[in-house]
Formats: sequence, C-alpha cells, structure tokens
Amino acid sequence: MGQAKIVEVDYYILLDKLKRAADVGGRIEKSDKQRWQEYIKAKKVNDTSLLAWGKVKFSGGNLKLVVIDHGDPWDGCYVYSADDEAALKFVPAED
Repeated sequence: MGQAKIVEVDYYILLDKLKRAADVGGRIEKSDKQRWQEYIKAKKVNDTSLLAWGKVKFSGGNLKLVVIDHGDPWDGCYVYSADDEAALKFVPAED
C-alpha cells in the first residue's frame, strides 16, 4: 500500500482543465456539499491536509479547493491560488 502525496501542477493548465470540466459538469466545488463529500469519501482525499499544504506553500490568502471528475487524466482534488498563480494536487495512496 502506497502513501498519499501532494504534488505541484501547472497552474495555467489547471485553469484550462477546470474550464473544460465545468463545461461538461465535471467540476465540483466545495460548496456543492453532497457531490464534494461523495468524491472525497470515495477517493480517500484528505482535503483538510491539502488546504493546509496550500496555506504553507502559497503566500496569497485566496486559496480555492476544487475537484475535477469527468474521466480525464487530470481528475483529482486540487488547491490553487490565483494570487500566487500556483496549484497543488492531492494524489491518493494506491491500494
């Protein structure tokens, strides 16, 4: 069994992927509580840890958590900062 990790991703590619995901209904915002909780539980994502990493890594205070879930290689949970133009992805542990 592997260990979960948090990796840096290209902020500008993420923005493009988020737009595409929104166009097909595959973008999940934390405010969509039911879908968010279903995804977090099913994928074993520690969104609290991801947000904490974002607070340490990015100097800007405007952090956003988001999920991409529509069958794309970029599917996953992300934290990003528009102020820092940077993003992190939570990669769950492999069973």
